[in-house]
Amino acid sequence: MMTRSTIARAGALALAVVGVLGLFAVVGWQAHAQSDAPTQTPYPTQTPYPTSTPYPTQTPYPAAGDGPAADDAGHDTPAADVTWSVEGMEFQSNYPAGFEFRARIASSAGPITRGRVIWSHAPGTQRSRPVEVDPDTGELIAIWNVGPGESIPPWVGISYVWDVGDAAGNSFTSETQYAEYEDAHHEWSRAEGDDIIVFSQGLPDDINQMVIDAMAEQRETYRAAWGDLLPYKPRAILFGDRDAWLEWRVGLSNPRVIGQTSDDWGGTAQVLSGGDLVDMAYGTVPHEVAHLYQAAFTIMAPGSWFIEGNATFFELNQQYNYEASIRELAASGRLPALLTGTGPGVSGQNARRGYDIGYTFWKWLVDNYGLEGHRAVIELLDKGMQQNAALEAVTGLTAQEIESRWRVWLGASETPPTLFPTPTLFFLASPTPFGR
Repeated sequence: MMTRSTIARAGALALAVVGVLGLFAVVGWQAHAQSDAPTQTPYPTQTPYPTSTPYPTQTPYPAAGDGPAADDAGHDTPAADVTWSVEGMEFQSNYPAGFEFRARIASSAGPITRGRVIWSHAPGTQRSRPVEVDPDTGELIAIWNVGPGESIPPWVGISYVWDVGDAAGNSFTSETQYAEYEDAHHEWSRAEGDDIIVFSQGLPDDINQMVIDAMAEQRETYRAAWGDLLPYKPRAILFGDRDAWLEWRVGLSNPRVIGQTSDDWGGTAQVLSGGDLVDMAYGTVPHEVAHLYQAAFTIMAPGSWFIEGNATFFELNQQYNYEASIRELAASGRLPALLTGTGPGVSGQNARRGYDIGYTFWKWLVDNYGLEGHRAVIELLDKGMQQNAALEAVTGLTAQEIESRWRVWLGASETPPTLFPTPTLFFLASPTPFGR
């Protein structure tokens, strides 16, 4: 899922998709955050947004367009002299319940008979709502109300256009407009760097710069590992107040979720829960942004050690020594099989261990084949190659040889145990979804 499993020390996603993993404490060990995309767990693959700054604001509207008149048979045909007038376009945030669009658009060829507003929060996803015409004022209105499972956090970007038609069959599409889903109920701080836009509520202002610094520090690692930077600027929406966090989660009732990441709206939303600012800025956010890279650049099996270990690899701050914990597991003879079967799970009470095992594999791969090796695997996966086949192609080894070398590097036997002593550690239901 597109969230990083947050180890909130005293008790609460393992997000994958989208992912959603922030860190929560679970049974005194690890917590997971959730990532957001149309699903609430695995991180879905999605395409990027062309701009890498908040979506640009544009105001001019085309004043005229071709439209129909009647042909000899009495059918509408495009008129060459139709004129369109626009008296303003307005966006109103009704957070956390939704938002609405209003405009006055008229055609010289006849009344407006159809229309819709089309918008995107981030690359690859498009939504729309039909336009209604106020019979008294002639104002055009399109409303989006939050439905079950559709909630989005505050401050996501909204890039939209009006697409309308008149009775004569003429069509008009406005230039792109930009707005944000404003939360006017709480006090927020905003900061923007070259790599990310940060919104924080109920947290020290230091968190904004810390996130910007962390993303700047990871910039070239992301670029080398993925082949390029994200084609849009992601958002980090950070809460210090859990009540404020719960306000936007309409229809998303899991109280243990403390983070959600989504390539659908191009960012991660997290609430501070048991961790500290350093881990949020240098651990959680880089992890969650890695899930956005996964969605933009490749295809990975959601909800797996592969996807979560990969996102963990990009954390700049570790709450404990992940590698050391897995080396202890290896020394005890309990290191599970990795490349056969499903591998270690990343859900349940001890889900964090699956993240850590996955992390050690990606660390071993990069230690031996460099970030270019990481990128080569990503590119093969993006072309539809299966996981093990991609690893074999990049390393020149068989899957069995890859696993043996990774195990020996960790201090384990060359072959995994036939039976893992406590399989339930790895196959419980995930507490942290990746979806909206």
